[in-house]
Formats: sequence, C-alpha cells, structure tokens
Amino acid sequence: MNKVKIITDACASLSIEELKNLDVDYVQMGIVIGDEAYDSFDYPEKNPTEFYKMLERTKKCSTSCVNTQNFLEIFEKYLKEGFDVFYVGLSGGLSCTYHNALSVAEELNKTYGERVFVADSLTGSYGIAIMVEHAVKMRDEGKSAKEIFEAINKNALNVFSVFMPGDLQFLMRCGRINAIVASVGTVLKLVPVIVPDDKGKLKTVNKCLGHRKAMKTIQAFVEEHDNLELEETIYIGHTGQEEMANELASYINEKYPNKKVKIGYIDYTMGCCCGPSTLAVFGISK
Repeated sequence: MNKVKIITDACASLSIEELKNLDVDYVQMGIVIGDEAYDSFDYPEKNPTEFYKMLERTKKCSTSCVNTQNFLEIFEKYLKEGFDVFYVGLSGGLSCTYHNALSVAEELNKTYGERVFVADSLTGSYGIAIMVEHAVKMRDEGKSAKEIFEAINKNALNVFSVFMPGDLQFLMRCGRINAIVASVGTVLKLVPVIVPDDKGKLKTVNKCLGHRKAMKTIQAFVEEHDNLELEETIYIGHTGQEEMANELASYINEKYPNKKVKIGYIDYTMGCCCGPSTLAVFGISK
C-alpha cells in the first residue's frame, strides 16, 4: 500500500506551523484587500487582531478559488513521489475549489490509477480542521487514502458548524446572501444564526435581535446537536469576538467538563467572507 499524503486548503483555519506539525500540505486561496491581491497565507499582516480591525475599517475585500493548475501541480508532485493523495477543503457549496480539485483528480486517476481522492467537507474553517485531524489519525493508523476518503467525504463524520456573522455586507459581497436580506438585516440590526445545509450551502436557522440573543441560540444549538458523550474537541472560531468566544468556552467547559475547547481566529480567506466580529462553533454531531 502506498504512503498517504493529506492536503487541505487555507480555509481550514490551521496555521502553516500547525499543518507542518500534522505533516499536511496545503493549497492557498487568493484574497484581495483594497486593490492588492495576495495568497491567503502570504498577506503581510500576520496579527489577526489587527487584520480584522483593518477589515472593519476598509470593508473592501474579496476571495478567489484554487485553480486547476495549482491542484495539478501539487497532486502530481506527490503521485510521482509514490504517495496516494487525499484532499479535503472548503465546501463545494461555497466555492468552486472543490470542483476544480475533483476535475483534476479524475484526469490524474486516468493516468495513475485510482490514487487521488477528493472529499467534499460540506463545511469550512475549523470544521475542515476537525476532518483533517481525523484524516491524520487514520493515516497514522495505516489506513489507505481510499479508506480515509470513505470515512470523511460528504461529512461522514457528522461535523456540525454554526455561526453568527458580525456584518451582513461581507456575506452579501461574497454572494452568500442577497442584497435585500443584507440591507434589511443591517437596518433592523438582526443577527442571523447560520448553518450549512446538506449540500454545504448556507441557511439561516434563526434571526435574532442583537448578538446576545444570537449567542443564546448558538448555545442551544450546541446542546441539541453536539455528541456530548464523545471526548472530541469543540472549536470556537472568531474574527474579533474574543470576549464572546471566551464566554462561550467557559459555558461549554462548565456544562460539559469532558469536552476540550479550543479557541482560534478564523483564517483570512473565510474571514473575508463572513466579516469582522463573527463567532462560530464546530464539533461532532450526534
């Protein structure tokens, strides 16, 4: 059986150092801030606190997917080195990155045999990170790329994610919600609580008047959906909501002492879509 190389993308909210420690490679999305374009990991502002403060001031950003040439280069590199490849990245319902990876894998598999496996996470950010960590564990246990793919594709792990955005205009500019919804929500100061649907697209499960009520909704969602018997880590991601993230972590730790909670900044690519002051939770569902 060939060695397995796990690859993800910059939307997994894992740093380059964390990916290196996991022996996981990555592809980068593009981000445009103001009039300047960057690869997501190469943006010069490395302090996420300052990045999201800057984003709140500029309110001008966009993202671009990973193209097929980048996937061809990284997949074929590892195939020639004797690896089978497993890739999991941003939901196919949110970006054409997944579809680009899949089309390249299909072509390479015609030449090299069935050796490249591309999973649709149906989620983003730390939801992908949970899948990457499970993939690494399976790789280290000696599982094949195909076995890892079958265990993770189409969210077979039952990873859940729920978030409240801080500024609806960012979601609107990235095409996640329409302009009317964004405008009405902004005027009424509504905070939607959003989850991915079964195709990895975003859907609103509640509209709350203010962040505090949205926070209560997220707490209730976690209680209803998280598999509390598992000792899996719950991730709390944010884009400048550090106080509320710590408050939510304390709530989870007190209510569910068997759970580990990790707090981290959402990566810049996902952050450009959801905007500053976003709060999100990721875990394993029942």
